[in-house]
Amino acid sequence: MTAPTQVAMLLADARLPTGGHAYSAGMEPALTGGMPPDHVRDLLCARAQTTSQVEAGTAVLARHRVLSGESLQAVQDAWAARTPSPAVRTASIAHARGYLRLARRIWPAVDSGALPETPCRAVVLGAIAATAALPATDLVRLVIYDEAATAAAALLKLDPRDPAEATGWILDACAAAESTVAQIAAVTDPAAVPASGAPHSEQWAQTHARLTQRLFRA
Repeated sequence: MTAPTQVAMLLADARLPTGGHAYSAGMEPALTGGMPPDHVRDLLCARAQTTSQVEAGTAVLARHRVLSGESLQAVQDAWAARTPSPAVRTASIAHARGYLRLARRIWPAVDSGALPETPCRAVVLGAIAATAALPATDLVRLVIYDEAATAAAALLKLDPRDPAEATGWILDACAAAESTVAQIAAVTDPAAVPASGAPHSEQWAQTHARLTQRLFRA
């Protein structure tokens, strides 16, 4: 097993201590916003082709800039411009702190001063990928898988069902994005980061952020 494969498996493991258990990748906001549970598969596939690609492109660009010694602020700005919901941005930055805490222990070079003051999760993941020699294509697939798996895991807490069914939906979501992996992995300029949005999900996230009773932060 190669080192990059081990890194990808580690980062894709839900037991990784990053605080990911506090996030539902938009699942709880969607369900509390009125989306029927039988539409979950469609939601996962739609996010894999829209917002997850923004995250993946941001991570790839961050990886590229770390490897080339360039500033990451433009990467963060490109991500923010494509993530209009303040609730989603806030949740991502909070989640990134968990990844950064882990990285400081396992990959100390990640925290070399190149990161923005409050990086988003995708930027930190990209920096980890650069430091750990994770290929860009693996990074894209990791981000898309992780978002789908996080949402599916949250679903099992919010609307318990056969886990095998949810696992099948994760595979469907990854397959839905596979044709774009090579293109996203080639991103080296902020303008090339995918800009596909999901306005309904963004609105659900804003509404969800104001709830006083919820299981997940976002």
